Amino acid sequence: MDEIVRLLGLCLRAGKLVYGDDAVAAAVAAGDARLLVLAADAGANISRRAARHTETAGVPVLRIAQDAAQLGWAIGRRATAICCITDIGLAASAAAKAAAQDAQYAALAQQLEQKKARIQSRRGVKKPRRKSAGGQPAGDVKPSTHTKRGGERA
Repeated sequence: MDEIVRLLGLCLRAGKLVYGDDAVAAAVAAGDARLLVLAADAGANISRRAARHTETAGVPVLRIAQDAAQLGWAIGRRATAICCITDIGLAASAAAKAAAQDAQYAALAQQLEQKKARIQSRRGVKKPRRKSAGGQPAGDVKPSTHTKRGGERA
C-alpha cells in the first residue's frame, strides 16, 4: 500500500486530491470525487459518511493499511483519515495498485478502468485554433493612433 500513499502525494501535487471530511463531502456533492481513500484507523463517523457517499453518489471506497497520521504525513498535512481523488486516471491507477496487493480490490480496479475508458471515449478531439493573419488580434481592432512622442498620426 506504500505505492498508493506515494500516488496520493502525486495527486496532491497535481491538484487532484481533496482531503478532510468537509472538503470530501463537497467534492462528492459536486460530482468531482472518483475514489475515496480511508485510513485504517478512520473513526466510525467518517466510515459511516464514506458508506453514505458510496450509496448516494456511487463513489467507491479504498481502505488503506496506513493510519491517519501516516496518510497525513504522506500528503504533507496533519493526520487525515479521509481523502478523495478527483481524476479518473489517477483513481484507476490507485485501484490497480491496490488490486495488485490485495485481491479484494480487483473488481474495484476493473470498474474504475471501465469508467476511465468511457470518459476517455467521450472526450472529443479538440478543434484546431484559428490564428489571425498578420499577427493582429481577430476582430476589428484598430492599431494605436499615438506616436512615441505623444503626438497623433496624420
